[in-house]
Amino acid sequence: MTEKLNMSFLYAKLSQLGFNQDYIENNVLPSWWSDELNDKPTAVLEWAGYISDNFNLELKSLLREESIKFNPPPKTKFKGQHSSNTDYFNAARALASRVAELIARSTVDVDFIPLPTDVKEIRAEILVNSPKINLDSLLQYCWDRGIAVAYFNNFPQKIKKFTGFVQLQASHPVIILSSSRKQSGILTFDLAHELGHLASGHLEEGILIDEKILSDDESGLDSSNDAEENEANKFATYLLLGNCVDDLAHKEINSVQHLINWANKKVRENPTVNVDSIILSYAWHNDNWGYAYNALKQLDLAISNDQQTINSYLADRLDWDNFNDETYEYLERALGV
Repeated sequence: MTEKLNMSFLYAKLSQLGFNQDYIENNVLPSWWSDELNDKPTAVLEWAGYISDNFNLELKSLLREESIKFNPPPKTKFKGQHSSNTDYFNAARALASRVAELIARSTVDVDFIPLPTDVKEIRAEILVNSPKINLDSLLQYCWDRGIAVAYFNNFPQKIKKFTGFVQLQASHPVIILSSSRKQSGILTFDLAHELGHLASGHLEEGILIDEKILSDDESGLDSSNDAEENEANKFATYLLLGNCVDDLAHKEINSVQHLINWANKKVRENPTVNVDSIILSYAWHNDNWGYAYNALKQLDLAISNDQQTINSYLADRLDWDNFNDETYEYLERALGV
């Protein structure tokens, strides 16, 4: 341990991983903390143990004059292009993995029922209890099957982030969605994509992380040739669209209003499909995101509260009594519930 343990020392060390002081003070310090404790080694040591738990850090390396080490994560499978700064990407994984661990711990009464491997069977099961395939019906299906779903995007600004992941925590699946995009259809696709990884057997243990599902330049789904990614994309597309998917490729659309009219026509033909899923899937197949986003704006579907919707399902199912006061407060901040 350093000869004089204080908060300045810990702030300096944590900044090396992208955790700046503002982030720590606003998101991690417990409400009972005061500046008077900053130079009291006993209090600082207690807080160091608390933050090492929630950041998945090796406590010994945090307290000493050496590089901070992350605790060994569950076996991890990455998707997408990775930052050359692996510590920054590991920081996001460590934060989200801890949130998934806490969620799994507090939903122990939820039993996982393995998924069918046939997407058509899953689609049919969802439609037994819901008239449409949308975010609400997917969330209800996941929870009915014992798959916890959360939205977590409370990361420091400068660390490398990901779009979503699925983690097996003691055989209890947890899906974390992290996209900053506001369109309902995108979050719905992301959830269907992660569900596709799980149903297709891509995750045998540990964590599977998708750094990107939609590309940064909004040109569609990640163009990686990875077979598992392609399989998850196809699963998600059929789950959301059913047989409508056959009509999307190379569709000639000459205006935003034409796209809206055509999407509404397809929904009338198949009421189980959401109009925003049609519009976004058209954009993916035809590389025309300008028309798609303008169509969503005209239909008032460009901005939604679906991030809060995801966590409202979660909050109702968490056993908050499983947490001590500090962990309760941390998870409440992390999830915005």
